[in-house]
Amino acid sequence: MKSKWFDVNLKEIAQLIKDSRTIIVACHMNPDGDAIGSMLGLGFGLSKLGKKVEMLCPDKVPARYKTLPGAKRIKQHHHQPADLAISVDCGDIDQLSRIQDVFKKSKRIVEIDHHTYRTKFGDIQLVDTAVCSVGEIIFWILSELKIPLDKRIAECLLTSTLVETSSFSRHDVNMTTFEICSKIMRVGINFRRISDRYYWQKKPSAVQLSGLCLSRVSFKAKNQLAWSIIYQKDFEQFKGSKEDVDAVPDEMMFIENVKVSLLFREIENNMLRVSLRSKGDIDVGRLATSYGGGGHPDVAGCRIHNNKKTIEKFVNQACQLINGKI
Repeated sequence: MKSKWFDVNLKEIAQLIKDSRTIIVACHMNPDGDAIGSMLGLGFGLSKLGKKVEMLCPDKVPARYKTLPGAKRIKQHHHQPADLAISVDCGDIDQLSRIQDVFKKSKRIVEIDHHTYRTKFGDIQLVDTAVCSVGEIIFWILSELKIPLDKRIAECLLTSTLVETSSFSRHDVNMTTFEICSKIMRVGINFRRISDRYYWQKKPSAVQLSGLCLSRVSFKAKNQLAWSIIYQKDFEQFKGSKEDVDAVPDEMMFIENVKVSLLFREIENNMLRVSLRSKGDIDVGRLATSYGGGGHPDVAGCRIHNNKKTIEKFVNQACQLINGKI
């Protein structure tokens, strides 16, 4: 249910779009299906209005999303400022990484997001923490602009919602989510094909790396916390990529009694990327934010230094969250 404030900003953003000739649409680094799908859906829609649209992402499109319509149009570099720069699924300007400079030089900045933990950086925000995916917000923007959905837009927006809700299994899925998806599917896209692509197909490297992560699971807080770690050498051994273990934090949540899961991924510059998940009222977003990350109360992420002491501290803080001590 959209608020009055949301509707006011929605109309203002629609007008900004109408008044702009050149528009940049960008998503965060390490993009997921919500980021890529919502960006492409919006980009296609704005192109229908005759706008000159550039779609940017600091990192390359993950392999599993390269088959999305328009994925090849996404660039990692762009130096020409625009009349309007729109971020999707970004909780902080630093998540734009190398492309934040072109944002700052553009005339106006709009943020479209649904994260609970975030830091404002634009001129106007369209943020709804109650929606499951940014794709839902893009649907409302296109509706406000009276841009009809086509199969390309529909596939991108459905991917956004399907991936962000873990195939409609998250607790924040609601009636509005299904109503929007119903309207999207009326365009005539093949739900089974899209669902199969993201949930019923895995590369051999993904199976092997996920299995390795799960074989390393350790438990704390009376088995209410599960955590694991994966290293650069592991990805090299199985010729895999970082996205191959994206599902592992959720898979650890399937374990009996587990309320919080943590996956540490070794990345560049002696750092670890941490993915956090939780159940009930345990707010892992608070912990991620204290390390400069962000996200939602039950799904969050951050980066920490790659050393034993820091990992132990992080795991212990997660245990304190479970025990209600922080």
